[in-house]
Amino acid sequence: MENQRMVATENNAERKAIALAWLFHLVGDLHQPLHTAQLFAVEYPQGDRGGNEICVRVTEAAQPMDLHRFLGRGDYLKLECDTTTNDATALRNRQEFQRSQLTELANTDFESWAKESYEIATKFAYQNGRIGSPKGGNKDCAMVVAAPILPVGYVINASRIAGGRITLAGYRLADFLKFILSW
Repeated sequence: MENQRMVATENNAERKAIALAWLFHLVGDLHQPLHTAQLFAVEYPQGDRGGNEICVRVTEAAQPMDLHRFLGRGDYLKLECDTTTNDATALRNRQEFQRSQLTELANTDFESWAKESYEIATKFAYQNGRIGSPKGGNKDCAMVVAAPILPVGYVINASRIAGGRITLAGYRLADFLKFILSW
């Protein structure tokens, strides 16, 4: 990967900073399940654009939103920009997110990280193809009247999965940076 070489060897600080920012972004994206999958079905012959074409609601009274936005925003994690350090510490301190508990850390290559996310997208996010309702040509889910409500337990599981993926991404990024900076 060109960005990892640049972070390790680039002497130009500006170019190194850009490469580092891209590396952070790409590692984060690999850990977001809907960045690694699309649903293809009769309703989505061209694919659902990683959940962007599927409208859902958290509750009966909630506004519809696209599945990608729901899973990508992480509102259910209650992360706030002004408390990011505290939020990251809280995630890292959760027993199930302790480094010793995350057996996935044995997977150290980008391809295996993407495969993990793909499995989560398939089995959880898309519920093995059982979730979703097309936007019906609308550009905005708010225009979709009959967006389905997410299954019972979906929001709780989304929070657990997102917390785990964020924590994994952080550990992996730290390990990766230690590795490439030791070149």
